[in-house]
Amino acid sequence: MAKTKALSNLAIEALKPRAVRYERSDGGAAGLFLVVHPSGVKSWVFRFRSPVEREGGQRAPKKLTLGTLALTASRAEPQIGHPLTPGQARMLATAAAEDVRRGIDPTHVRRQEKAEAKREAMRDDTIDAAMVEFLKRYKGRKRQGLRESTRLLTAHYFGLKPDSEKPGEWQTTGNGVLGKWSGRSLASITKHDAIVLLDALVDSGRGVTANRTLTTLKTFFDWCVDRDMRESSPVASLDAFANETSRERVLSAPELVAAWKVAEREGYPFGRLVQSLILLGQRRDELRELPRTELDMNGPSILLDDGSRWSEPLWTIPKERTKNGREHLVPLSPKAVALFKSLPTIKGKGLLFTTTGETPISGLSKAKKRFDEAMLAELRKADPDHQWQPWTLHDLRRTFYSGLQALGFSIEIAEACVNHSSGAIRGVARVYARHKYLREKTQALTAWARYVDDLVNNRPASNVHQFQREPA
Repeated sequence: MAKTKALSNLAIEALKPRAVRYERSDGGAAGLFLVVHPSGVKSWVFRFRSPVEREGGQRAPKKLTLGTLALTASRAEPQIGHPLTPGQARMLATAAAEDVRRGIDPTHVRRQEKAEAKREAMRDDTIDAAMVEFLKRYKGRKRQGLRESTRLLTAHYFGLKPDSEKPGEWQTTGNGVLGKWSGRSLASITKHDAIVLLDALVDSGRGVTANRTLTTLKTFFDWCVDRDMRESSPVASLDAFANETSRERVLSAPELVAAWKVAEREGYPFGRLVQSLILLGQRRDELRELPRTELDMNGPSILLDDGSRWSEPLWTIPKERTKNGREHLVPLSPKAVALFKSLPTIKGKGLLFTTTGETPISGLSKAKKRFDEAMLAELRKADPDHQWQPWTLHDLRRTFYSGLQALGFSIEIAEACVNHSSGAIRGVARVYARHKYLREKTQALTAWARYVDDLVNNRPASNVHQFQREPA
């Protein structure tokens, strides 16, 4: 029988997820397999026969999970449990095979290592260690797992960031909670400590940050109590430290035109991200972290509850990436399709908005500041006395939502377009909503894109026609 060849990067990329997990042998090391999970995640396993014989001379088949697939090498030493390149996986599999040859079961060794790591973590009673453990283990109130953007935001308030040299590990930033409490034991943190920390944020003009930090600490300390790491939460009785006004900011028509024109000049990636936010009204990170695999530009054929079929370009946001944990279908207007097709393809993880190919674009605050300066200059071309009103990228979502209603679409349709669940859809409407309002959302998103295009090109606004259902 011909020897199995080592999997090339091209062959690995060609392995697509199926309904059930499956494995491919890698000839680069005996017993090494690449597992492809239905989620699309790929991981390395080493399969072997136990070095200990059972009665009758049989050796039990065993498996050692090595780590997930990484196509970009890290300078850190390869370790079991960390992302591994094909070469690193072959190195670890070869070492594990040598252990088996010497009569050592590598799964036993791995269990001992994990137990020792757990004992070591328990010996470290600092709040630093507890916060790192929280980021690794906390699944959220619904136990569905945190979105990566939520985990990173939580880490930001803690004063932690991903360690670029050690995947899966964290390092302190010198800011946030650990900027004040790093090195202290978890048990030593008191209510007074929290009050001093949060008051300092309020006094420095960061009242909203103080409130968000408090919310994060409440969740963290509740988790510590649940895991018997503390007797009680020091922040349980604390209320918000600053008053917040619910934002109602929407961009005016001139502001929307200025934003679009500046974004057109800004180009890829930040300018194109802004234009996508304007056209689609989705959350910033849902677009910023968008992989091309979520887009179907040809349009799937979906059978609706009424027996008719819908087939248009579609963006499917999986529940793991939505705020409310529900899959969201976003029909793409012709203008949105043209925008997405115009974006460059950067090799890597298939992200739509990236400069490295491996991570979504960052530095949004700096880019937004530059963008605002250019936008103000654009607005003052038409109105030299224009008074600037600060706005955020999230305000584009609110502008989209309000704009749909101004165009004559119902609240139910507007909410369906932005994946809201405020309770406006009730009774019979809930049954009707099972087909996810695909036709209505298509009309709404297309009408909004046409409205924006008319504004930018100084044309009279196009009429919006009442929805008519098409036969199957």
